[in-house]
Amino acid sequence: MSDRSDFILSGDEARLFPILAETSKEKRVASIFLAVMTQIPALAEEVLSTTGVRVGKRTRVRAFTEVVLKENGGDGCRPDGLLLVDTGRTQWSALIEAKIGRNGLTSEQVARYAELAKANGIDAVITISNEFVARADHSPVSIPKTLLRKVGLFHWSWSWSWLATTCEILKYQDSVTDSEQGYLLRQLNHFLAHPSTGVEQFTQMAASWKDVTQSVLNDEALKKTAPEVEAVAASWVAEERDLCLHMSSHVGQQVSAKIERKLVDDPAFRLKSLIDDLVTRHTLSSVIRVPNCASDMDVCVDLARRSVAVSMSLKAPGDRKSTKARVNWLLRMLPEDDARLLVRAHWPGRGAPTTKELQSFRDDRSGIQNDNPSAAPHAFEVLLVENLGKRFSGRRTFIEDVERIVPSFYDLVGVNLKAWQAPPPKPVKARGEPDPGDLDLDDLEKTGAMPHG
Repeated sequence: MSDRSDFILSGDEARLFPILAETSKEKRVASIFLAVMTQIPALAEEVLSTTGVRVGKRTRVRAFTEVVLKENGGDGCRPDGLLLVDTGRTQWSALIEAKIGRNGLTSEQVARYAELAKANGIDAVITISNEFVARADHSPVSIPKTLLRKVGLFHWSWSWSWLATTCEILKYQDSVTDSEQGYLLRQLNHFLAHPSTGVEQFTQMAASWKDVTQSVLNDEALKKTAPEVEAVAASWVAEERDLCLHMSSHVGQQVSAKIERKLVDDPAFRLKSLIDDLVTRHTLSSVIRVPNCASDMDVCVDLARRSVAVSMSLKAPGDRKSTKARVNWLLRMLPEDDARLLVRAHWPGRGAPTTKELQSFRDDRSGIQNDNPSAAPHAFEVLLVENLGKRFSGRRTFIEDVERIVPSFYDLVGVNLKAWQAPPPKPVKARGEPDPGDLDLDDLEKTGAMPHG
């Protein structure tokens, strides 16, 4: 980590009101964003945490634009910005390269900046564009790993949703108490939300979405190497990130995607995994983690059935022995009925899972029992399944429906479920008494523990 900043030959402090030519829209937006970030410690802490950098009370964050570096590579390569994070003991630095509108990053350009950072002892390169990635340490472009041995590479999305969600979470958690900082935060949000800035939201799947869904409907084989298949898988990664942002705004806390450890550090491998599932199973899936939720939410898109399913799984309570008692435990946590909700019971051994609609389940609680009447389910899965019909193949309507269905499931199910926890041991003298948890309402009335009516 560099502890010097003498690699800067010249540069201007990032300005809230930059004086730039009309053609310098990217530099203007970058300057305003960086200037606001340096003035709001809570925002700097939240944004920089995605790079692994900690911002403390004594940390000083500075940002520059129009930077000329000591080692410039001789080709006039000039970054859009430079960040310096000084803790008093150490200094962390990063080059900023920003794109606006539909301008995309290129591997060649990002590689040049990585070489520039390495030559000047700068710790990282941060790219900012409307391109989505699953995590900040994933990049929309691929560059030689040899360039990243001493230089970190991170990506932030300009997407209004990302910054707006960050600002909303800071507001919900009362992280910004200073009135002037709060004003700046609201103004930044308003500025980036305006279409003229070139900041875009993720609103539609790849152009090949309709053709790929039609191929699956026609029972045509998909090819793993086909560009249209890769484009669909890549756009699902973008939707996964956007979905997490929508859920973060919905619950007022940071919601993230759970990614397998072997896929976390290799975005290309993760994309390949998604392509494999798309080609072999005709599905796209993600796991969404909401803080303090009873379990993760599994989101599965089935191209063959044109459906979206969201589910959560819970371990059945071990202190209730019968199927009826375990079912009662689950149903008490699900106060609302919805025609899309299903309950699936998982059985010990080789017993196949059994599924029942929630509405009919309440009237016939034994209807989910498998062929073995003495068996009890060891786990439950609550699902919301919605068939989208013609809307499924629409690039925009599909995104609209996914971002409607997942919050709906959370409101109906996720916010109500609680994981079972084993109770503390009973005193020895009381162990012979029956456990009310193993009795249903009729049984409690018979024992006199609950009055009739």
